[in-house]
Amino acid sequence: MSTRSLITSRLNLCVFASWRWVFLRPSKRIARVILSLFFALATPVFAQLKWENVEQTFAPSPLDKSVVAKYRFTNVGTSPVTINDVRTSCGCTTAALDKWEYAPGESGEIAADFQFAGHIGHQEKWIFVTTNAAPREPTLLRLIVNIPMAVTVEPEFVMWRVGDQLEPRIIRIVVADNFPAKIVSVQADNPAVKLELREVRPGKDMEVTIRPVNTDKPENVVLSIRTDYPPEKPEIHYAYARVK
Repeated sequence: MSTRSLITSRLNLCVFASWRWVFLRPSKRIARVILSLFFALATPVFAQLKWENVEQTFAPSPLDKSVVAKYRFTNVGTSPVTINDVRTSCGCTTAALDKWEYAPGESGEIAADFQFAGHIGHQEKWIFVTTNAAPREPTLLRLIVNIPMAVTVEPEFVMWRVGDQLEPRIIRIVVADNFPAKIVSVQADNPAVKLELREVRPGKDMEVTIRPVNTDKPENVVLSIRTDYPPEKPEIHYAYARVK
């Protein structure tokens, strides 16, 4: 190896060792800075308020009618903070808090109540919090709820074209296992189709075979799927068949 190559190699080793010492053996000061940055990212601070969690996700059961998410915060500033306004993204969600002004070091909580009222599937709601420390920059709180379907009808719509062969279509009706409902009946409002019912699991899983009497002309059919829950007013679900 030439003298020049030897010097270059040793310099590279020195540089590598220096960087290795910086990254693998940080000083206490560097460690404290890194730790402070970690906690700052883990607990976001907006307008003097440090939030424990600005996003919450729920997976309720089919029997649940609502969820309540609680967003806890602390005033980490040196002056009092007044919450000027708390708004939600829709009327099905309300937000409440005990008081509006918080002294330095004082903690509080915003409770967001989301009433399902017919919503199903993936739902996202937002709560906008405005304070006197940043009146034009509201904090955004997210509420995510995945609402299961108590009764699944798949597909909800079947169709034939005028002149098609009289081939059957199948609709599957399934009641969630932890939902206290049973399928009572399936009826068509139009004799233009014939129904064959097969229970895969009694009251919980049913196959409905639909066959048109003919496809000579357009027809519209509504299938009413009746359950026995809730007892005071049992729910009715619907599926649709059409000759078009």
